Amino acid sequence: MPSRPRGGEASTSQGHSYGIFQKALKRGNVLAAVAAAKELARLSLVDALELTLLIARKDPRRHQRAAARWLQRFLEEHPDATIEEAGWLRPVSSPSPASATRRRLRPFGPWPREPLVDGEPEA
Repeated sequence: MPSRPRGGEASTSQGHSYGIFQKALKRGNVLAAVAAAKELARLSLVDALELTLLIARKDPRRHQRAAARWLQRFLEEHPDATIEEAGWLRPVSSPSPASATRRRLRPFGPWPREPLVDGEPEA
């Protein structure tokens, strides 16, 4: 008899991988977050930002490449973004507090209310 998902668990491998990804972000575990992200078909732009900010804090050596990939994806998904708006994204390329980065990005999308990467409350 096939096993059923326990209470609250997703029944697909995508759902399971996403749950692992979210837990890894909350715990600050870069390796687990990256591994889970690779199992997902595609990360949302928000989740990719959370991963980029986690990498900035925990693995600065890899951060510049991750930030460049995130910025490229942001520009692809927001083709009408101006150079001035792209300038607001500068904090993504430096290990600034995640909440400050989210505040700058609010005009572009529904960013999470609860910070996943750092313990700073959002203003």
